[in-house]
This record gives sequence, structure tokens and C-alpha cells, in this order.
Amino acid sequence: MPLTAPPARLLITAILLFALSGCVNLDDAAGLSRLSEQAKRALPRVSNDVAATCARQNILFQNTPTAERPPTEQAQDCAPYQEVSRHLDADQKVLTGYFDALGELSSNKPLTYDAAIKANETGIAANTAFSANTITAGTDAQNILKALADAATKGYREKQLGALIEANDPAIQSLTEALKKVITIDYAQLLSGEELSLDNFYQAPMAAAQPNERLALILVQRQYAHDKSALASRKASIADYGKVMDDIGTLHAKLKQQAEKKASVIDIAKELGPTIAALKDAISDLESRSN
Repeated sequence: MPLTAPPARLLITAILLFALSGCVNLDDAAGLSRLSEQAKRALPRVSNDVAATCARQNILFQNTPTAERPPTEQAQDCAPYQEVSRHLDADQKVLTGYFDALGELSSNKPLTYDAAIKANETGIAANTAFSANTITAGTDAQNILKALADAATKGYREKQLGALIEANDPAIQSLTEALKKVITIDYAQLLSGEELSLDNFYQAPMAAAQPNERLALILVQRQYAHDKSALASRKASIADYGKVMDDIGTLHAKLKQQAEKKASVIDIAKELGPTIAALKDAISDLESRSN
């Protein structure tokens, strides 16, 4: 790569050199998205559990004898949480799709703006069932999509890449922070509620088991331990998710700084290398834990 190449291409080349293994092909529009492909698999496994934790708690409720339930307790309405999961999934796709778009622009091809992106834009709406963070994430995702739509309409190519990064940094920072808060605060509270339900479901019957129910008790204890282990893994994924969002935000902020400075590929690589390595590790940790 000659050092006379446009700064925007140098910027993306530096990312590719650190993010990919093997040869770098700038004509491959998906080159930059190698990391985002992992994120596309891992992130929904966490956000989809916003709805799944509600369903699991309802199963515990339904399998608890009526006499053992508090008189006013009812099964949860999971529809709002299913809607939140759907919105989070759409917002995450915008985030990963944005980095795909940077890769496409770095190849000097016109940005593709297709019906799938358009459908996501119209499908994101404010949802008050969970928290203000959900609404913020949806609004930021809309802004990013509109910027990509505008870039596609105007036929953006490589020379406009730096401007696109600079213009979208506030929305990227806000989106990653909002998604992080939804998972590390709101979803974490849901899991705490599930843990309480799990303990209540198992512990009282286990304590009341009779000596002649020893074998049945062992089976129940094993199932309880399994459920607690699965819950602990989900709680650990919260920290992994938050780390991924922090690293994405940091990476984009550094991209913006390097674009503004029109830095050389060596300086870009030196600045972005540790952040990209940390992001790779965070995504790998999240993906392996959620398998």
C-alpha cells in the first residue's frame, strides 16, 4: 500500500491488517466486517435472552403448585420483552452493518443501500416497556441508517469515508453506550429476578424432601445446579457484552481522531492495534460463553 494513498484508505487498511489473518484484499467489501461477523453471531445471544428470561420465569411459575404461590402473583406478560429483544436485535444489526459499510467504502465501491436496511429503519420505534436506554438506542440507530442512506444516495466513495466517520461518531458513541446500559443494567435486573425465582422454586421443596426421596432429591439437586450454572454464565456474558460495546466505541473514536489527523498507516496501526486486539478478545469471549 503506497503511502500516497488517501488517508481514509490508510485508515481502513490499518484496521484490516490487525483484524484479519492472511492477505488483505481491499476489493473485498466484507473485509472490514470479519470482526463484525463474529459480533453478529454473539450479540443477539445476549439481547434475545431479554425475552427468554421472562419465559423461563413463567415456566417456573406454572410448575409451582397453586398453594405455594403468593395469592396475588401472576405469570409475567412477556410480549413487551419480546418487543425489546426485537428492537435490540435491529439496533445491533445497524451497528455491525455500519462497519460493513465502512469496509465497502474502503474498497472504493459505491455504498449499497438495499431494502433490508430500509426495512430496519422503518421497523425501529420507541418502546417504553423497558427503559429510556432502549429508546435512545433506537433513535441512534435511525440516525446512523439515515446517514448511510444519504451516503448511498450521494454515491459516497473512499474519499468521503473520513467525513462519514466524523459525522457519525456521536451517534456511534451514544448507541454503544445505550446498548451497554440496556444489557448491564436492565437485563441484569431481569436475571436477578430470575435467580430469585429459581431459588424459591428449588430450595423449599429440597429442604422438605423426606429420607425415602433420596434419589429423587439427587436428581433435583443436579437440575438446580445446572440451572444455576447456566444463569451464572448468562450473568458473566453481561460483562462481556459491555466490554464489546466499550471497545467498539473506543475504536470508532480513534478512527475519527486518525481521520482528522490524516495519519500514516504506521501511526494508525500503532494507535488502533491494542483496541482492535481487545475487541477481538471481547467478542471471542462473548461468543464462546454464549455457545
